[in-house]
Amino acid sequence: MSDSNRLFGAIGWDASMLIACVLGAAAAPACSRRETPAPPAAAAAPAEGPREGERSPVVSRVERDGLSIAFELRPLPGAGDRPEARTDATAVFTITDAVTGAPARDLGPLAWMSRRADAPPDDAGCQDKIRSFMAGRIALRPDVDMNAYLLWTQNQDNTLSVINPQLAFTRTKLRSIVTLAAGSTSLALHPDGDRLYVTLQGGRGLAVVDTRRSLVTANVPVGAEPMRVAVAPDGRTVWVGNDGDGTVSVVDARAASVLKTLRAGPGHHELAFSSQGRTAWITSRDARTVTAVDTGTLEPVAEIEVGEGAAAVAASDGANAVYVANEPRGEIVILDAGRRAVAGRVAVKAGVSAVAFAPGGRFAFALNPAKGEVSILDASVGALAHTLPGFAGPDAVAFSDMYAYVRNLGESRVSLIELPSLERPGKPAVVEVQVGQQPPRAAKGGRGATPFAVLPEGNGAIVASPADKVLYYYVEGMMAPMGTLSNYGREPRAALLEDRSLKEVQPGVYAATVRLGDEGVHDVELLLRDRGVSACLEATVAPSAVPAEDRSPGLTVEPLFDAGADLEVSKPATLRFRATPKASAPPLEAKEMKVMIFRFPVGFRDTVQPRAEPDGAFSVTFTPPEPGQYRFLLAAESRNAPLGALPFIDLHAASPGDLHAASPGDAPDAGGAR
Repeated sequence: MSDSNRLFGAIGWDASMLIACVLGAAAAPACSRRETPAPPAAAAAPAEGPREGERSPVVSRVERDGLSIAFELRPLPGAGDRPEARTDATAVFTITDAVTGAPARDLGPLAWMSRRADAPPDDAGCQDKIRSFMAGRIALRPDVDMNAYLLWTQNQDNTLSVINPQLAFTRTKLRSIVTLAAGSTSLALHPDGDRLYVTLQGGRGLAVVDTRRSLVTANVPVGAEPMRVAVAPDGRTVWVGNDGDGTVSVVDARAASVLKTLRAGPGHHELAFSSQGRTAWITSRDARTVTAVDTGTLEPVAEIEVGEGAAAVAASDGANAVYVANEPRGEIVILDAGRRAVAGRVAVKAGVSAVAFAPGGRFAFALNPAKGEVSILDASVGALAHTLPGFAGPDAVAFSDMYAYVRNLGESRVSLIELPSLERPGKPAVVEVQVGQQPPRAAKGGRGATPFAVLPEGNGAIVASPADKVLYYYVEGMMAPMGTLSNYGREPRAALLEDRSLKEVQPGVYAATVRLGDEGVHDVELLLRDRGVSACLEATVAPSAVPAEDRSPGLTVEPLFDAGADLEVSKPATLRFRATPKASAPPLEAKEMKVMIFRFPVGFRDTVQPRAEPDGAFSVTFTPPEPGQYRFLLAAESRNAPLGALPFIDLHAASPGDLHAASPGDAPDAGGAR
C-alpha cells in the first residue's frame, strides 16, 4: 500500500473522499479529475534569485524514492516597499530525478509548515503529522498551509464569510467573518489573491480586504453608488463603476487611492478588458455609447455608439472582439477590439441581460431571464450558433473545463451545458442538476451576482444558494451535490475561491505565496500524492523586519470590562474601554470612532458612537436582546482602522435564570473597570 493510500485509509472514507475531491487526488475516481497543464515558464517569478543586498535563501534538501527534493523560502520581490507584505514569502520546492537531474513534473504536491517543538520527526512521525493535517484535526494545525483554498461569500448583510471547505473533522468550517462598513454590492479578487475589493452601499466607497488576515485595511472614497468592481488583468488598477454619478473610479491597487475619475455616462456600468488588459471597455445603460480606455494612460481612446440599454459586456482576445448585450433592443452588438468600431449586430430577444465568453474565447453565452433562453454565439463567424429554451430565469453563468454552469432564478436547479458539444452538429448537451430546496428568486436580493465558485481542479463548483442560506458542493459526473457548507444563517449572494495552493511554475518547480508564522525552526511536511512519497524538510523563519507597532492599524483597544462575564439579557450594560493611538499621534476623540456590536455568527447588530469618559476612557451602552455570543468591534477610519481592522472582543449574554443558576445572588457587572 502506498503512503498516500495509507493516509486516506487512516482518516475514513467520507473525509478522504472530500479531501481527495477538493484537492484532486488520483485516489478518488468519482471526482472525474482532469489534468491541467502547468503555467508557462514566463509566469515563474518565484524562480528569481535574491536581489542585491538580500541574503541567499537557505535550502533544505532530502532524497526519497529516486527524487531529489529541495525547499526554500524566498522573499517576495518588492516586499520591502509594503510593510504588510514583509511577513510574506514564496515557498519553493524544486524536485528532480536524483540520478539524471531531470525535472519531476505533474507531482501534485501537498505541503505544510509547523513550528518545531523539539527534535525533527522521523519518517513515522512525519507521516503522522501529514495524516493529521489532511484530516483537518483541531489538535494539530499547521502554521502554514500550502494547499488551502478558501471560499469567500458575499452576504446579504454587511459581512463576508470565509470558509475552509477542505476541513473534515471540525465543529465549524467557518474560518472568519469580515465585517464591512456597509452592505456590499459586488466583489473582485486581486490576481495575487492577497486582496479583495468590495463595493459598499451608503456612500462608503470601496473596501480593501487583506485576505491573509481577513480584515479590512482601507475604505477608499469613490463616486456615488458604486456597483460593479473589476481588477485589471495586470493587477495594477481596480475599476469601480459609480452608477449614481455616471463615473468610473480607477484605483491604485497597492496604494488604495483613486488615480483618476472617468466620465462614463449615466446609468449602470459594466466593465471588461481586452488586448491582454491594455484596453478597458465601459458600458453605460442610459447612454448610447461604450467607452474604450487605454489602461496605461487612463485616457479614453474611443466612444462607440451601440444604442441605449447596454446591460452587459464581455471581451475575447482570441476573437479580438467585445460583445455588448443590448437588453431592450434584444441584440448582441459585436465590436472589433482593434479598430474600436461596430463589426456587427446579432438579433436575439429583448430581455438579454448577461453575456460571457467560455474559456478559449470562441463561444459567447447570452442569458435572457425574461424569456428563459440562453443564446450561444460563435465568435469565429460572428453569428448565432444555438438558442436553448427551457430555462427558468437564467441570470448568471460560470465555466469549468467542461461545462457552462447556468443559474435558474425560478427553480432550484443548475443547468450544465457541455462545452465540447458546442462544436458538434445538433443541439448542445445539457445536464440538469437539482441544487437546493428553494429557488434563488425566493431570496430578497442577489440577482446578477455570481453564485458559482469553480473548484481549482476545474471539475466542479461550489454553488451559493441565498434562499437556503447554504452552499452546495458539486462534482461533475454526479446527479446531485455531494454535500453542503453552512453559511451560518446568512444569505450567500456571491461566492469566489481564493486559491493558496502550490503551482508548478516551471518544470519541477512548485511554488506558493505564504504568510509566515512565528520565528524559529519549522518542519516542512511534503506529500507527493501522484508518487505516494512523503518527506519532511526544514526551514527557518527569521524575526520580522517590521516592528509589531508598524504592522498595527495605528491604535490599540483595551476593554475595561470583564469580557469573560455574562451580560444579562434585556439589561443595559455599560462597556468601558480605552483606545490608545501610537505615542506620536494625538489622542483619540469620541467623534472619530464607531462601535459595532453584533450577534455571532448572525442576528442582531448595532453601530453607535462611543461617549467620552472623564478619565480618558470611552463607553457604550449595550442591551443584549437575546442569549448568545456577541462581538464588539471598534473602527476609527481617520487612524487607519476601518471596521474590521482591529481585533474583536467577545461578549456573551445569558438569560436571568441561567445567570442566577450559575452564580446565585451574584450578578455580573459588565461595566466595572479592571
